[in-house]
Formats: sequence, structure tokens, C-alpha cells
Amino acid sequence: MRMKPLKRTLPLLLALLLPACASVKPPAAQPVAAAQGAADDSDAGAKPDEAKLPKQELTPEILYGVLAGEIAANRGAVGSAGLTYLDLARQTRDPRMAQRAAEFCLLSGQLKEATEALSLWIALDPDSLPAREQLFITLMRGGKLAQSKPLIEDLLRREPARAPAIFVQLARLGARQDGGSAESYQLVADLASRYLDLPEARFAVLAAAADNNDQKVVDREFDRLAQIAPKWDLPVAWQVDRLRRKDIPGAADFLQRELARRPDAGLELQAAYPRLLVGAKRFVEARAAFEALLKTHPDNPDLLYATGLLAYQMRDLKVADERLQRALAQQYPEQDFVRYTLGQIAEDDHDVARAENWYRQVGPGQQQYLPAQSRLAMLEAGEGQLDAALSRLGQLGGTDQEKVSLALLQSQLARDAKQPRKAYDLLSKALQGQPKSGELLYERSLVSDMLGNTGNAERDLKQILKDKPGDVQSLNALGYTLANRTTRYKEAYAYIEKALKAEPDNPVILDSMGWVQYKLGRLEPARKNLDKAYQAMPDPEVAAHLGEVLWKLGRHDEARAVWSKELAAHPDHDVLTETIQRLGVKL
Repeated sequence: MRMKPLKRTLPLLLALLLPACASVKPPAAQPVAAAQGAADDSDAGAKPDEAKLPKQELTPEILYGVLAGEIAANRGAVGSAGLTYLDLARQTRDPRMAQRAAEFCLLSGQLKEATEALSLWIALDPDSLPAREQLFITLMRGGKLAQSKPLIEDLLRREPARAPAIFVQLARLGARQDGGSAESYQLVADLASRYLDLPEARFAVLAAAADNNDQKVVDREFDRLAQIAPKWDLPVAWQVDRLRRKDIPGAADFLQRELARRPDAGLELQAAYPRLLVGAKRFVEARAAFEALLKTHPDNPDLLYATGLLAYQMRDLKVADERLQRALAQQYPEQDFVRYTLGQIAEDDHDVARAENWYRQVGPGQQQYLPAQSRLAMLEAGEGQLDAALSRLGQLGGTDQEKVSLALLQSQLARDAKQPRKAYDLLSKALQGQPKSGELLYERSLVSDMLGNTGNAERDLKQILKDKPGDVQSLNALGYTLANRTTRYKEAYAYIEKALKAEPDNPVILDSMGWVQYKLGRLEPARKNLDKAYQAMPDPEVAAHLGEVLWKLGRHDEARAVWSKELAAHPDHDVLTETIQRLGVKL
């Protein structure tokens, strides 16, 4: 049996919902005490006190260095700019040069140079808290725990209002240490022991405990956070993101427990729960959870979109259509994807006119434009307008792969319309632009076989194997073609045997092997392989082959049973009906 292209791919709704699940990540750190003056990393750019700056003469060397650094940065060479400014800072002893050097070195990931620049900045401007904070962050990013500890303690002593931001940074960076998570855990625990009721400190402790696999402390700290900061979503989102990477059901169960004691949690965190259920393939529960959220947020486009996709997944076409149209009205950002999905819903509802209307609304230049135009062409071909369909497809495509895909679709539409000669010509034209395309050559070999031109089919398959000697699909196809259309059975057997060694459980190749064994007169091995193929893939062509071998073995009742079953489901299948008629069997 030859491997044939699929005619239509339904929307991968699970894959569309999962990215949202995967995005359940901690939001940008906003400490609970931010309103009390706690600052985040943006303070790194604070300007030095002008009164303390050195009186710097603008020499040609300094001017040239500054210009060279800024030009390099504007051209994307941020690392080079950082080194230029670091050299200027060493020469001038100007904290502004050191600050600029630190900024560029941090942007380019040059931690060693950034550490030197920040240390120089502090030496030149000892009162700069942003410099100290950035230095401890940089040291921790580089795994320098011992060096960062005095800086952290000094910052907490000098600026207690900055404690929330510092502890959030510790939660982020604590696991990246040379000494391992145990040392980091001890540091965080020591520092946080002075801040028993500070939510950010509890978060830092639980993050360090999680890195150290101390689940008891993790649970204890979440219990405390639920009491002292029930509206702060960051720690919960952080843990959900951590858990879902290895255990989506476990992440869902954890989030369900936390939401139960956090009735005022934000919508993003609440919506993360049903998304996790989608990831765990608990679709009924996911839909119910999304529906519950939609009751309190009836116009939320994300919820309308999610409930619409889940309704479609569960074949509730009416609700899917209604929800997705409402998502459009509420300006859901992926407008053209929603229109494309609405077109597919209409197709499934057997409303061709409505489907065509939605597909036409997908705009050029959008990701779904090509699929929408392809669906329009398939609908046109299904209505007997093959030339219009082929013309539509012929005007599309930009990349080489798009052109290949469109040529394959044109061939498929022509084959479905019982016009294999037109399919052959379309493929030959496409191959003029891409003569080594394995996909086009394989498709043309399939069409050549349909036209009875075994020589052309063999030529195209051998061309593929010349470029890809181990291509399993082509090995199998060439072997099957020779077994089915010629008497070169031993040669056919060699190709199929090689394919079967590569994929021993592939039912398509097992069918080919059984068929060539039958041609070679090896009836019992043929029956075993065909029976195995049919059990794995109950296909009418496999049934035709298995039935014929059973018939030749004298097991007529079994043959009739196999044929009757498949004939009931596929009454017009060419290979099946031809086999039964050729053998003169009456069912």
C-alpha cells in the first residue's frame, strides 16, 4: 500500500489552547509593598548626584570614546559599547561612565565586565543604592552568593523600604548559585527571618525551599501567604509555572486549592486553571470552569474565545459559533484566526455559503490567509468549479514550501475530480521550479500510477531515493508499485524489506510486505503480515489484500467476512470492488 496525503486537517484546538496554558508564568514582579516606596530594577538607571560628580574636561579622547560607544550601541554592538565605556570609566574615574558601562554590559550578558563596572561605580559614588542593588543582582546571576550577601544586608539596613523588591529578586535568582540550592536556601532563610510578615520575604523562602525540594516549608509558606497576602497572585503563578512543566494535572490540583482560599484572585490566575485542565485533557471540566468565569465576565474576549474553541472541540457547533462571533465583536486580537475557525464550524454544519463568507473575510498577509483561500478552493472544487479552484490556488504562495503545498493541493483537487492527467501536468509545472522537491515527486509518482504509467512512477521515486537513499515512504512506494504493476517481485521485495526494517510496525509497509509475499507465493507469511496490518489499520485496501490471500488459502468465509465489513462502509472503493469482481465472489 502506498502512503497517501491527508485531504483535510481539522483545527488543532488543543494546540491552540495549550499556548495559553504554557503562558501561566509569573507576571513582572510588582512587590506588594510597592505603594510604600519599594522600587524594582528600573532604578538601575537613576542619575548620580550632580553635586558629587567630578569636574570632567571634555577632551577629544573622551568625546571620541562616547561617540564610538553610542554608535556601536545604536548598531546593535551593545557588548562592544559596554567595553568602550568601561575603558572610559577606568580612565576618567567618572561614575556616569561606569554606570553606562554597566548598563551595556548587563544588556549584552557580560557579567564579569558588568561586575567590574558596578564595583567601580560604587567606588566612585559610595552612596548609590541603585549601583549596590544592581551589583548584588549581577553577582547572584553569576552564582556569586558569598560576594552578594554583604551587599544585600547593607541594602536592607540602608533602605528597609526596598526590602520587598530585594526579596523578589532573591526569589528569582536564588537557585543560580555555585554552592548549590542549599547555601542559597540558608541565605534566604536567614534574611527572611527578620521579616516574618512581609509577603515578598515569604515568597523568597518558599522559592528557595522549592529549589531545595523542601515541600513542607513550601506548603507552610503558601499557607502564610494565603493569610497575609490573599490578593497577591505572583507566588501562586510562579508555582503553577514551575509545576506545569513536569506535571500538568498536579499544577491544576495545586491551583484549584489556592483559588479556593483566594476568592479575590485576578482573572488571569483564575483563567489559568481551566487552561491547565485543557492541558490535562480534562475538557468537560475545563469547559465548565471557563463557563463559570464567563458568567462573571460576560464580555471578556479571551473567555469567549476559550469557551468557543472548547465548544467546537466537543462538537457543540451552535455554541461555538455564537461564542466566537461574540469574541470577534469584543475585539479578540486574533481576529482572522477566529474568522477562519468560524468558517470551519460552518463547513462542519454543512453551510457552504456561510463558510465561504467567513473564509473571504480573512485578510491578505495574515497567517490564516493561505489556509482560508485553500478551503475556499476546496469548496469550489466540491461544487464542480475545478478550474476556478485551481486558478485561485495558482495566484497564491510566496515561499517555496507554500508553493509546494499549493501544488499538492491542486493535484489533490484534480485527482478528486477524476482528472489525473490535469494533476500530472500541474505537478510537472511545479517541478520545473523545484525539480528536487521530494513531496512533488512523490505526488507525481502517485498520479503516474493512477494513469497506468509505471515507468514514470518508478523514475520519480528513484529520483527521491537518489537524493534520500533511506526515505522509508519512497522505498515502500517503489516496492509496492513494482509488486502491484510488474512481475519484478524480488526487486519489489528488497525495497519493501528495507522500509520494514526501518519501521517494523508501520501498517502501510506491513500491507506492502504481505502483498509482495502473496505475489511470490508465500501465502502464510503474507496472511500474517496482512492480518497485522489490518488489525492496526482497518483500511478497505488492506482488507482487499487480506481477503484475497484468505481466499487463496481456502478460508472463504473469513475472506467474505472481511470484505463484507469494509464494503458496507466503503461501497465504491476501487481496489476492494475490483478484487471481489476479479475473483468472481458473490457476497
